[in-house]
Amino acid sequence: MDAVRYSKLLRQAVGFRWYLQGCAAKSATQRIRCHTKALALLEGGPGHRRAAHSLGQQPGFHTLAPWEEVVRSAPRYASMLRDKSEINRSVILKAPAAGGEKGLLFMTFEYNWVRMLLGLAETERRWLEDHYQLVLSTSWSPTDYAALGMAVAATKGRLLVQSSNYHEIRAIEAFHPRLTCLKTLPCDWTNPDFHQPKPSAARETDILMVANWGAFKRHWEFFRALRYMPPELKIVLIGQPEPGRSRESILALSRTLGVPQRLEMHESLPIEEVAAHQCNSKVSVILSRREGGCLAAVESLFAGCALALRAGAHVGSLAYINEQTGRRLRPGRIHQDLMELMDASSRMSPRQWAMENITCGLSSKKLNTLLKEEAVKSGTPWTQDIAEMQCRPHPTHAFPADRERLRPAYEDLHQRFPKVFGASLIDTSWR
Repeated sequence: MDAVRYSKLLRQAVGFRWYLQGCAAKSATQRIRCHTKALALLEGGPGHRRAAHSLGQQPGFHTLAPWEEVVRSAPRYASMLRDKSEINRSVILKAPAAGGEKGLLFMTFEYNWVRMLLGLAETERRWLEDHYQLVLSTSWSPTDYAALGMAVAATKGRLLVQSSNYHEIRAIEAFHPRLTCLKTLPCDWTNPDFHQPKPSAARETDILMVANWGAFKRHWEFFRALRYMPPELKIVLIGQPEPGRSRESILALSRTLGVPQRLEMHESLPIEEVAAHQCNSKVSVILSRREGGCLAAVESLFAGCALALRAGAHVGSLAYINEQTGRRLRPGRIHQDLMELMDASSRMSPRQWAMENITCGLSSKKLNTLLKEEAVKSGTPWTQDIAEMQCRPHPTHAFPADRERLRPAYEDLHQRFPKVFGASLIDTSWR
């Protein structure tokens, strides 16, 4: 069953079926609904390009109304739009300046794009786009192409998109010529000061798993591997409740599967305590076969943990596994690979690699360079750089002075668009 669920051939077949249904659809709304499902399943290649081309050729592609109908009817957005219209987990990194110099609004999670785009009238969206460059950061891979298509239909200029997986960048940029992807992932904005690693010899936890209790985190696969590992190992799990799943249900699962170790399990810990556990662990394991960038994986690198991810997983941070940082766990040999990684962990340098490649400071510089080069190329003003951003787990300013400097920009957006930009956004975006 697991092999069928994650079969690439099956995804391609189902995606192609959605593509054919979209081709036969009589309305723009139905074609958008079918073809965006196809895009999420086809994941690049000729089928993906064909579905994107078909969408782009139909008259409704450039009209907001059919996209809005598709998005509003999606269960993942319906309750959010009904219960709360204000965006969250979004940050202003630059304020607009004289001479047409644009500010920068960085928005995470697709539901925030939806809240903003559907919460503003057309004239309000035009004002925002005239004064701010928008960055739309995805939360999963593949992203929601219906929300992405609605963003294209609702705007006129270039949109910057942050993909959750390097392998999806080409597909996103092929979706529409006004889309440009950043060279960063959502997990690339960790402040290294958040983690103060213990020396390898002083670490007390053998294996740590930081993962919500959701089924896609595959605790069962971890527990099966633990059955073949020494019972004296110290294993710590940190999670948070998901519908129908809790600490108690995960503990019961471990008993059913015969885990020989005595598991230490924590639920909904403050993020500072999570970091302390990461800094006290030899190995950090993530077994998802598909998700977004996985911030917990990158945090583990800054904590000095050797990182273990499932080989072949569609997880953005899998790109960061190398000889310095960790191992890709082979299905069927996970227990063996974890034992070997524990033995090698003291000789690895995950934090050093992360410091040289994916700190929040480096990611901010990449984004700033992209924007500055584009401004020079287009002849538009560039008099100020963007503020440095960090995520823990959601975005905020890395320096309090930047937050206070940019507070008037937040207040201005709240005064103009109070339904979408709440008065407390600047102080609550990271929560």
